[in-house]
Amino acid sequence: MKLITAEEAKELNQNFIKTRSKDLDKIVERETGKPKEKDAISSWFSLDELKEYIAYVEAEGKAKNIDIDGIRIYFGAYATNDKKQDKKALSTVFMVPTQPRVGSLQKDGIAVAAPSADVESIEGMNRGSMGYPPSAAYPQ
Repeated sequence: MKLITAEEAKELNQNFIKTRSKDLDKIVERETGKPKEKDAISSWFSLDELKEYIAYVEAEGKAKNIDIDGIRIYFGAYATNDKKQDKKALSTVFMVPTQPRVGSLQKDGIAVAAPSADVESIEGMNRGSMGYPPSAAYPQ
């Protein structure tokens, strides 16, 4: 497993806040017209939701004869006209399943496995809960 310590997690979160959070807050302010609005800096999914999504992805992959090899997590942002007013213009993360990419890449004359490709025929997962407040840092 690729575990990190709580100290490493805190450092990663603080680096994000120092290098990106203020700029993201400015974007949210510009998009919403609310000067005190802060962007989300975390998303939360329950263990049950994650297990359910993994089971769904595995079942869909099997049904569609797709070899699922992982889940990619993307950063995203809700539209300013999003129907969910509590998330309007805020950042989010969403997950999509991946499959092995056919072929290989050449790096310094050596064949290496190509990175996994997103599977667009299986739905992704979103709509996690934000921290409270949305701009709360690690640990909450």
